[in-house]
Amino acid sequence: MRDVTVDEAAILDTVRALEAADAPLRPHEWRALDDQTLRAMVGQRLQLLGRQLITVTDGEGGPVQGYISGWSDDVAVDLAEQRPNLQSDDLAVLALIYLRTEILQRVLGEDVPSVLAGLADHTGIDGRDALQGNRLTESLRRLRAHQLITPLHYPGPALLRLSPAQRQRLEENLVLLLRPDSIWARDIRVARRPSGTPQYPS
Repeated sequence: MRDVTVDEAAILDTVRALEAADAPLRPHEWRALDDQTLRAMVGQRLQLLGRQLITVTDGEGGPVQGYISGWSDDVAVDLAEQRPNLQSDDLAVLALIYLRTEILQRVLGEDVPSVLAGLADHTGIDGRDALQGNRLTESLRRLRAHQLITPLHYPGPALLRLSPAQRQRLEENLVLLLRPDSIWARDIRVARRPSGTPQYPS
């Protein structure tokens, strides 16, 4: 027979740890994550807080590395519109860092300079020289404070808290940014239209 008191204590301890963690919690170190029944109860407890349990794997479909908590998909939509502690400069810098490290470097295997050197190299009318000096320094500071980037200017641990749906939306946004006239981008825009919206030929 299960000890309900012990189970409840394990669930609460795990929820607190998930919310405070800087990295995924390994299931073999947390009884409430290693046990399937208790893990489901942890997920239910998080849902009451507008949060959800995120499974972190080693690549798509790979073995489970651990678990962490993140905002539920419904709540995340509202929070993304508010972003009270981030400015437009911060989002631009984060997008640049993500593109350089995740797309150019990791996916395409290109040898790219640091984000600081990259920004310094770009001048002219394309706007990529807009973030310099104190504005860039302050943006990097705010992004580090929110754990959105690491001290070495790579995507930070906060991005591990994205759910599969949120990560898919991020990747789709990259397609819309980089290939706005592609068939893929057109399909994304069509899929995002509210139901009942007329769909005109592109």
